[in-house]
Amino acid sequence: MVKLNGKLAKYKELISYFLIACSGVMVQLIVSSITQNFFGFSFQLSIAIGYIIAFIIGFFLTKVFAFNQRHSKNSFREGIKFLLVSLISGIITVKGAYYCLYVLREYTIFEKEQLIFGKSVDVAALISHFFGMGMSFVVNFISHKHFTFRTTGLYQNFKLFLKGN
Repeated sequence: MVKLNGKLAKYKELISYFLIACSGVMVQLIVSSITQNFFGFSFQLSIAIGYIIAFIIGFFLTKVFAFNQRHSKNSFREGIKFLLVSLISGIITVKGAYYCLYVLREYTIFEKEQLIFGKSVDVAALISHFFGMGMSFVVNFISHKHFTFRTTGLYQNFKLFLKGN
């Protein structure tokens, strides 16, 4: 693992999380492109499928590399909390992308498709997808840092609630 020194050391978690998020972006873009172009899924459904696959990969990478919890014995608890944060973040990603695309199309900021490197690309959809992912990145980092990979007492209180104590 890379050792950060000086001013960068205090941003280690953020930098690590950003790099992991970049891998999630790549997974989302690849999966959503494949599901849209080859299987004919809708814009929103393809983003949701990409998000789910990136979620599974992201949990393990985030746990081990971003927040250094590889030896934690709370993986199940962290997984549940990661799922809760990710559900909210998934809605932010999908709806943020959807409404951004609506605005870009409503005001015809971009033509539907443009040629980039000889390939037809829906630039408005691509920008919208990045917008949704950017919004969820902020929510995810703050939530995972202060909720998912910390002992908050929520899990214990929930267990007591279920037992009826």
